[in-house]
Amino acid sequence: MRMFDSLVSRLVLALTVVTVAFGVVAAATGSYTLHREINEAMDSSMQEAARRLLPLVIDDLFERDEPQSPRRLAEAVSEDDGGRLAFQVRNGEGRVLMGSYGAPVEPLTERLAQGFSEQAGWRVYTEPAIRGSLFVQVAERDTRRNEETLEAATGFLVPMIILTPLSAIVAWLSLAHSLRPIATLRNEIKARHGDHLAPIRTEGLPSELAAIAASVNSLMQRLDIALDAEKEFTANAAHELRTPIAGALAQTERLIAEAADEAGRKRPRQIKAALSRLARLSEKLMQLARADAGIAAGGKASDLASVAAFVVDDFEQHAENRGRLRLEVPTKGATQVPIDPDALAIVLRNLIENALLHGAGNKQVVVRVSDDVALSVINEGPVVPATADLVKRFERGATRAAGSGLGLAIVNRILQQVGATLMLNSPASGRKDGFEATVCFQPRGVSAA
Repeated sequence: MRMFDSLVSRLVLALTVVTVAFGVVAAATGSYTLHREINEAMDSSMQEAARRLLPLVIDDLFERDEPQSPRRLAEAVSEDDGGRLAFQVRNGEGRVLMGSYGAPVEPLTERLAQGFSEQAGWRVYTEPAIRGSLFVQVAERDTRRNEETLEAATGFLVPMIILTPLSAIVAWLSLAHSLRPIATLRNEIKARHGDHLAPIRTEGLPSELAAIAASVNSLMQRLDIALDAEKEFTANAAHELRTPIAGALAQTERLIAEAADEAGRKRPRQIKAALSRLARLSEKLMQLARADAGIAAGGKASDLASVAAFVVDDFEQHAENRGRLRLEVPTKGATQVPIDPDALAIVLRNLIENALLHGAGNKQVVVRVSDDVALSVINEGPVVPATADLVKRFERGATRAAGSGLGLAIVNRILQQVGATLMLNSPASGRKDGFEATVCFQPRGVSAA
C-alpha cells in the first residue's frame, strides 16, 4: 500500500497542511503586528528619553561656556537605556554640541525638524527647545528593532514548529481509532459470499456506518432470495426434465428396434443422441443445484483413496471406459479429506468424465492420490490454452467433443465450500502435452471462510 492510499493518511496530510498554512498566515500577521507595536513602544521610549534629557542639557550648556568642539554627553546619560539609544545636542545652525557614547560624530540628520525621521539606518527623534535654538536628538539603530521583532516572533514560531508534527501524530492516532469501525465493517462485508449471506451486526457501529450496514443487509437479503429462487428453479427444472427425457429415450429405443432397415434407424438414433446430451445436461444441472445448495458443507470427512477407487471402478463397468483408467494411491498413510463423500464423488466423476471426453481416445487417464492428500487427474492430448477460464459456467475449450461446459464449474463450486483449490495445467506436469487437474485440500480441522 502506498503512503497516502488510506483515508487516515489523506486526512492527516490535509489537516497538517491546513494547520501549517494557517500557522504561517498567523505568524506573518502576528509578526507584522508585533513589529508595529514594538516600533510604537520604542518610539514612545525615545520621546520620553528626549524630554527627560532636555532639562539636563540646558542646565549643562548654560553653566559652561560654549564649547568649540562637540563634547561627549557622559553626565546626562542614564544607564536605563542599556546603551541602546544614542543622543546628540545641536544648535539652531545644526552644529553638534554634545553627543553620547555610541553616537556618530557627524550629525544624525541633515534637517532639524520636530518628530521622527529615518537616516542611514537610524531611527531619529528630534525635540526642539528654547524657541528652536537648541535641538535634542535621540536615535536608535533599525537593526536593533528588527532583532527585537525576530526574538519575539521566534518565541511563538518555535513551539508551533515543534507542535506541528506532534499534532500530526495525535491526529493520526485519533483518526485511526475513530475509523477502526470502518475496517471492521469492511472485513464483515468481505466475509460474505454466496454461501454466507448472514446479516452484518450493527451493534457498536457509529450511526453513519450502521446505516451502510443496514443497506448492505437489505441488499444481501434480496440477493439471498434471488439465489434461492435460481437454485430452486435449476433443481426443479432439472428434476422435472428427467422423467420426460427418460420416456422419450425409451420411445426412441423402440423406434430403433422397430425400424425395418438401417436407413430407418438413422433418424431415431440422431434423436437418441440429442436426448442423451439433454439427459447429461439435466444431470449436470442437478449436480450444479446441489453444489449451489452447499452439498460439501456439514463437517463430514471422506477417505480420498476409497472414494477414488469406488468411482474408478464404476467407470470401468462401462465397456467404452474399460482399460482407460489407472488409479495410483499411496500405500501408506491416511488419506482423509474434509469434504462430504457425495460431494467428493461428484468432483471425481466430473474430473474423470472431462479427462475421458477430451483426452486422446487410445491413451490412459491417470487418477492419482499423492502422499500430501492431493488429487490429480491427468490425460494426454493437445495443449489447452487459457485454462483459468474453464471453471466458468458453460465455458468450453477448443474441442469437438460433446459436453455442457459445466463439469469444471461444478467442481470449482464444490471445492470453494471446503476451502480446497483447483489448479488446471496444460501441458501436464512433466509432459509436453496433456491436461492436468489437481485438487489441493486444506488440512483437517481448518474450515473455509
